[in-house]
Amino acid sequence: MQIKIEIDVKPEELRRFLGLPDVAGLQEDVLQFLREKLGAASESFDPASFVKDNLQTIRNSTPWKKFVAAAKARAPHLSPEPEAEEAAPKKRARTRPAAKRARAAKKQGTAQRPETPAADAADES
Repeated sequence: MQIKIEIDVKPEELRRFLGLPDVAGLQEDVLQFLREKLGAASESFDPASFVKDNLQTIRNSTPWKKFVAAAKARAPHLSPEPEAEEAAPKKRARTRPAAKRARAAKKQGTAQRPETPAADAADES
């Protein structure tokens, strides 16, 4: 023999029937408190300063080291870390003034005639 009983009640009615306390007001108070705290925290939270303050801790963490090692293993052809680039002195291209270039070209026999008298004067000096 099987007996099925179906009861259609609202949660508040069941709580009252079972003698449980009404916690709806308490629940609203807790949710309002959490909303206020989260709102205040989000106004003063700056992600950039958070990361900057904790960057060394992040770099020293084991998951970060594993991530960097895996990335280097997958792409060894990529450029070195920025710290290594900054430490190495950069070479600057040597530039010559126009008069020096003209004299050097004249010595090689490939000089072109300057178009202005000022360039002639600079060339002769």
